[in-house]
Amino acid sequence: MVIEKDARSRIVNAIELEKQIHSFEIRERLKGKVVLNCEAYNELRRKFIELCGNINSVTNPEGKGRDDLSVDILIAAEGISRRVSNLQSRAVRKLAEQIRKSLSDIRVLLRKYQENIELVDPQLKNNQELVEALVHFENSWSKGKEFFLSEKMCGMLIYFSQLIEGVAEKYKDVKEKIEAADTDIFVMLPCLVVLSSLDGDNKGICSHYYPNIQNPGSEQNEFKALKERYQALKKKSKDGYEFYNIVEKAVLEKEIMLQPAKEHNVDVKEIRQLAHRMKRIGIEMQRYKPSEWNALMETAMGQISVSYTHLR
Repeated sequence: MVIEKDARSRIVNAIELEKQIHSFEIRERLKGKVVLNCEAYNELRRKFIELCGNINSVTNPEGKGRDDLSVDILIAAEGISRRVSNLQSRAVRKLAEQIRKSLSDIRVLLRKYQENIELVDPQLKNNQELVEALVHFENSWSKGKEFFLSEKMCGMLIYFSQLIEGVAEKYKDVKEKIEAADTDIFVMLPCLVVLSSLDGDNKGICSHYYPNIQNPGSEQNEFKALKERYQALKKKSKDGYEFYNIVEKAVLEKEIMLQPAKEHNVDVKEIRQLAHRMKRIGIEMQRYKPSEWNALMETAMGQISVSYTHLR
């Protein structure tokens, strides 16, 4: 009995903290106050989340048992939910909601345990509901730690998700490929990032995930030559916006109508060659930091595709 009580002590402590948070929320709500920016409230949540991490470290056999996920992730997610609209990035809002919901699910489960602590198996990894809640917690909060605590990383995620959501809205077949996690899409989407970098700015995605394009050497020379050629062809065309759309179609391996391209002074054959060179750089970018790139890709595709994780 003593062993069982000791094993359950983490859950008992978490229940007590959850009760304090719940009481605090009710009191402040009755006063008509918003508690999100309250220092005392966030201190309670900090302790609770630290304890959730501690429980995760001994309970979650499917994850890494991370215990380094802080309240800062939750506060960032709450801020993003207020600032970022679905029009700006559905994928980013989805991640913010997953972070908030995963903590809410743990709290609901603890209230259930409060009614009967005997429901909790002393071997915490044997509690399937608890394990599932912690898996969701670790997965979403790990992404939050990577992308929400850095303004630069968050900006890159928003930009890439906008890029993906934009082409999905423009081209039905591309959206279907994304939803089906078609292997072609994992070549096409990095190429779109390269294209956006050639055209102007992509929040530093290319240089972050493939720094060789900034370092002296053959990769930098190749990228510089490609950018110069792209800009020269864009300048030669009659409409920069239409030029970008034609190159985008080439990257996405879509049919390019010869007559409209000719009217805009665009050489389709040369555009296809540009797209091929972009593809090479896109592939190298994925290979340079594969796990980091996969995390960006998976998160940016979050709202559109639910199948990407099965490819890993």
